[in-house]
Amino acid sequence: MRKYDRALVDAIREKQFKQEVDGIEVLFKPVPDDDRPHAMDPRLYEIAANKKKMFSNRAKGGFRLSNERFRPDKVTYDLTENDIVCDERLISVNEDHMIDIYVYRRQDDEGKVTPVLIYLHGGGFTAGDIHLFEKQMQYIAEQAHATVVFPEYRLAPETPYPGAHEDAYATVDYVWEHAEELHVDRNRLMVAGDSAGGVLTLAVLQHNAGNGRIRKAFLLYPAPDSRALDDIKEYEWSYEKYPMLEEQKEIAVSRVERIKAGMKKGGLNLYNQNKTTSENPLISAYLASDEVLSQFPEIVINNSEFDYLRISGEELAKKLKRLGVNVRLVTYCGCDHGILDMLGTVVQAEELCLCMAEELNTM
Repeated sequence: MRKYDRALVDAIREKQFKQEVDGIEVLFKPVPDDDRPHAMDPRLYEIAANKKKMFSNRAKGGFRLSNERFRPDKVTYDLTENDIVCDERLISVNEDHMIDIYVYRRQDDEGKVTPVLIYLHGGGFTAGDIHLFEKQMQYIAEQAHATVVFPEYRLAPETPYPGAHEDAYATVDYVWEHAEELHVDRNRLMVAGDSAGGVLTLAVLQHNAGNGRIRKAFLLYPAPDSRALDDIKEYEWSYEKYPMLEEQKEIAVSRVERIKAGMKKGGLNLYNQNKTTSENPLISAYLASDEVLSQFPEIVINNSEFDYLRISGEELAKKLKRLGVNVRLVTYCGCDHGILDMLGTVVQAEELCLCMAEELNTM
């Protein structure tokens, strides 16, 4: 079921356009039913207004990990029309622990060799699990006729750095080494991730630089630079880069501010725990060496217009382009951070799933 007309997904694609911005081509995906420049998507605006009230009340009690892990505002719906099967497996990591992975594919693809997606979820390294992302994984598997692998990597603060990184590396190794058993084509392996999962995806690319295992990467509003962006000197961050409609400004600013505040307060502290810093290229891929970055495979970077992290995503894209990497930059107009979390509620979440399916099929 969808909470919107399916035609709105097609409208995004019919209206999308390319434009060069600061020397790099950007594919802009407009709000499907509001043609005003820099208008927030009406569904997201309503959700954001409700969230502002909810988080205002939550903030009175200070930081609570339970508030990060329990998010009743994130509602997803099953959009599949075919039977999807799930194979749940325990895999070993570094011979000292195991993690759970979920393997999704269409029932009518059983026995066929398919492309494979490894999806690394977001949640600030402290939240996110299969319950929030299962419907998205099922829908991608259905639409792509692909196998989708979702690891339940360990979360902070119980497991600090490099726990999540080790689990991400091990998942790629497992899929590569068990390709025949999983009935997947190891030469059509794509890794994707949103937010903190984008950090992990970029770390996986560095870890596998030059070995040819990963054919393509797909990032959703990633954090390629985990430092507080308005305190650094390599490039400029300012609110001037976020044009807004005056009547929506309070809500639009709140969407940028929520991620900005987390970064300024050291949002990674629960994961880093003094074992590393945001200067580590495995935490901030923008700081990786040119030699490593130049070995990245084809990569698609998807940003949201009203996301604090958009600027660092654009800067990484520019850097990769200068290094000769096949990079494509996409901006979802009128959107903020975390849109994939609401499949069936937010039009752009479905469109993103379809984009991932298409990228799998073009390998």
